[in-house]
Amino acid sequence: MRVWGSKRRPNVVRADRRQGVRLAARAGADEFLDHLVGAGLLDAKGAERARAAFETLPSMPSVLTELGLVDETKMVVALAAFSGIPVLPLDALPLEPALPERLTADYCRRARVLPVEAGPPPVLAVVDVFREDHLDVLSYALGGASFRLIGPGAFDAACRRLYGEESGDTEEDEGARALGGDTERLEDAARQAPIIRLANSLFRTAFELGASDIHIEPGETDLVARFRVDGVLVRPQVMPKSAHTGLATRIKILAELNIAERRMPQDGRMKVVDRGREVDVRVSVLPTTHGEALVLRLLGQSRRSAGYEALGFAPDFAGRIDAMADRPNGIFLVTGPTGSGKTTTLYTLLQRLSDGRNKIVTVEDPVEYRVSGVTQVQTHAAIGLDFAAALRSLLRQDPDVVMVGEIRDRETAQIAVQAALTGHLVLSTLHTNSAAAAVTRLVDMGVEPYLLAAVLNGVVAQRLLRLLCTECRRVLPAEPPERAIVERHRPGLKGTGEILLAHPVGCPACNGTGYRGRTVVAEGMEVDRALSALIAERAGERTLEDAAVAGGMSRLVADGLGKALALETSLEEVLRHLGSGDDT
Repeated sequence: MRVWGSKRRPNVVRADRRQGVRLAARAGADEFLDHLVGAGLLDAKGAERARAAFETLPSMPSVLTELGLVDETKMVVALAAFSGIPVLPLDALPLEPALPERLTADYCRRARVLPVEAGPPPVLAVVDVFREDHLDVLSYALGGASFRLIGPGAFDAACRRLYGEESGDTEEDEGARALGGDTERLEDAARQAPIIRLANSLFRTAFELGASDIHIEPGETDLVARFRVDGVLVRPQVMPKSAHTGLATRIKILAELNIAERRMPQDGRMKVVDRGREVDVRVSVLPTTHGEALVLRLLGQSRRSAGYEALGFAPDFAGRIDAMADRPNGIFLVTGPTGSGKTTTLYTLLQRLSDGRNKIVTVEDPVEYRVSGVTQVQTHAAIGLDFAAALRSLLRQDPDVVMVGEIRDRETAQIAVQAALTGHLVLSTLHTNSAAAAVTRLVDMGVEPYLLAAVLNGVVAQRLLRLLCTECRRVLPAEPPERAIVERHRPGLKGTGEILLAHPVGCPACNGTGYRGRTVVAEGMEVDRALSALIAERAGERTLEDAAVAGGMSRLVADGLGKALALETSLEEVLRHLGSGDDT
């Protein structure tokens, strides 16, 4: 028996009562807003925004989280205190649909209700408590029910896990038929409900997976979205090709890009809300043979303030970073390939240096994170504001610390060296595979070795390795080939007892990948007098690296193996990123 097909249900609210029900719901929502203001979770301006939005969105909890006015977790706790209905712990969510013969997936989505236990009495998780008539209908139809509160974002995630994605191909096709060649029709299509739901669905999936990027790739006959999780693209989602133009236009509108331009690359940024928290999104649009490909980078604000140890640096290594960057002048570099966490490391360092006593100015492309107390400059190549031009100008701002997003060319490198020589601390990044390679790269750019020897404080080279899922990893004794690799870089383990290594398995907690989260592995080359002399003498990369190791530097592969031996990551992951080190 389904709820809405039951002959036992009470009379449905008639047309002459609907307005009264709506007014009662509004009154309850208004009281809740006053409760939030009184609790200090919402200001008066935010409350007015919520009241205005409530005219079009029927659920006040959804209004508060969609607008980013209140953190979802805090909102649910406050709603529980206000209503007397307890919060449903997220670990109590069902693993399979409850009461499927009585509450269909379509009804649950529309009514924002989730059966948790069959009972008796049934336990139902609800998003909105202000439609008391609706709760009464459910309780009556089920012969009694016990209610729990759940946030809108957690509800959506649970529905997708239990019932799958909503089927919307027909609606997407209808939305696509509105597309035309002129700007007005493109805007109209991008604002249609199916396209908005599709875009929102991609962001929700990305947040649930903990993705760093969303890749939207048009093909000849379809459209594919993939999510980069822990550095690997996963979960391909195939959509009809007819949705492509509308989806691309929707994202370009939000990122304030030119929707009429489809032949040239474009870059922009936007904000989206994840359970009440604003997330910055960097948007890159690239024309391809099958249409515009988009990459959306989700810039989580929590990553830049987590501290060195939360990023994966050992305490003693964090101390070495501080020592290299704690000098009043000179250059400190972080190197590695794209996606190795260089910028996050620099931002963590900036947070430490931003103590109110230093004037800190950055020039970036783009500005990825906003840092309080730091003056940040965005480059704009189209008007001639590149790294070199911006660096020349910001030096007139009398900074103590200068961060250059990346040293890309000879001019920028030379200005950075001059800034260091004139008493500034310069922080920047380079794309090199090792710490020693940063020296040869700068010399190749045209920096005189004797000048570089005078200003270089140190270099950190880093990579990001995936962490093994602690729920399913399998620990086994090392096989002979594995042991040989470990012993080559850890000679102290030769002739010792059993060496244990962990391997990925895959489970629901890690989405079947065997990995969950990432950690940093790094090598730090602090430039002392001996290294400075070698740099001035134009010593080669291998000579510099050997001297740094003799002075206490641990190579990247050795650091990675240390995390494998600690069962944090797998040997396979170390070798995938760093190789076996046969040439060292």
